Amino acid sequence: MSIEEIKTAVEKILPRLELVKGKGEEATKQAMVLPMIEALGYDIWNPSEVCPEFEADTAVKKSGQKEKVDYAILINGVPKIFVEVKSIDEDLDGHHGQLKRYFTSTTSVSLGILTNGIEYRFFTDTSEINIQDDLPFFVAELDSIDNGLDILARFQKDVFSGEAIREFATELTYTEKMYDFLRLELDIRDGELSESFMRWLLSSKGMCESRVTANVVDHFRPIAKDALQKVLRSIVRRSVAAIDEGVSSSSPVEDCQKEDNSKDVVSSPNDSEQDEVVKPPGNRKGIVTTDIELDSFAIIKKQFESSSLFDKEIYNPSIKKMSPLELGYKDTTGYFGVYFNKPSWWIVRLYLEVKVKWVAINIDPEEGRKLMPSHLEVLPKNSLGDFRVKISGVDDLHALSHLIFAGFEKTIQNRVSVNT
Repeated sequence: MSIEEIKTAVEKILPRLELVKGKGEEATKQAMVLPMIEALGYDIWNPSEVCPEFEADTAVKKSGQKEKVDYAILINGVPKIFVEVKSIDEDLDGHHGQLKRYFTSTTSVSLGILTNGIEYRFFTDTSEINIQDDLPFFVAELDSIDNGLDILARFQKDVFSGEAIREFATELTYTEKMYDFLRLELDIRDGELSESFMRWLLSSKGMCESRVTANVVDHFRPIAKDALQKVLRSIVRRSVAAIDEGVSSSSPVEDCQKEDNSKDVVSSPNDSEQDEVVKPPGNRKGIVTTDIELDSFAIIKKQFESSSLFDKEIYNPSIKKMSPLELGYKDTTGYFGVYFNKPSWWIVRLYLEVKVKWVAINIDPEEGRKLMPSHLEVLPKNSLGDFRVKISGVDDLHALSHLIFAGFEKTIQNRVSVNT
């Protein structure tokens, strides 16, 4: 299902809002939540995929009965997503603890959703594996969903990856934390720079030889303020110059096809001129994972599920224990990457939104050439892949299945042990 199809499904659900108000939790489930789950590609009529009143493994009430989460979404028979529903009239504040108990009790679950049918709060475990975070990494409001459709698309059945969601949530969480910190420390619109920033600056090597006292801080505040404003003006000028360079092509059509020499260029001496651009300039804010990128992951995910490595475990040194071998993806300003368990264990890197599309596969070039389909072309290596194949679109990934299978093996070879 595409991002536009999800938007269409949301537009069908929204008119039911007034009809459901005051009708309780069951009405919210049937009219608002189940259609949304179905819109993401899950079979709501199949209890082996969308299971209502799912008993959490170890979440037990005082009476001795196991607690039940409203819906468990299972992928390949394993619970991966828990959905806790409240009435559309109910505020969600204060209910995340209940969902957290369910989440923590079932180690296979990597996404918790708390919703009242109109607001959806998404939780994962960025701080500690299998312990749900107290704060959601993403909140969606169906009546203003446009800006979050690309994020909502990550939860579709065909592309669902707990590892990818955890990685994405970590980026969102820390980006927000760092933004808040830098804004408080560096924002001088309301007056002066903070004392903590000034003390850090003056204590830097070679900056101030005397002891940093309150008087010293006050003395240097206006100097630091002028210096920071000068730096920010320089950054803005450089950014504007880069934007001007990126949009100075002769026609709108050529803008989508010509190479861009701005900050998104990733090239090597062996790259062709047409191949240098990674993602074309545009009006997109930040990194937006597109339908074509999600389609490529869905194909590779199916290939993984049909490989001999599916359902295997791998030793993950970052958590010092065995964990399921799981496929994830990471979108960047440069490329779309697919990996096992953590981004450094990459399998393929895809360049899809340019005139010359290609895929880099983590495989020895000599072996890759032996497995190459005759109708596709090998490209020279570059800084992001020793073995690259030119493709016309994501459908060519089907023809590269043997190469991608070999990439699965190569990625984990001599790195860690894999057990059944």
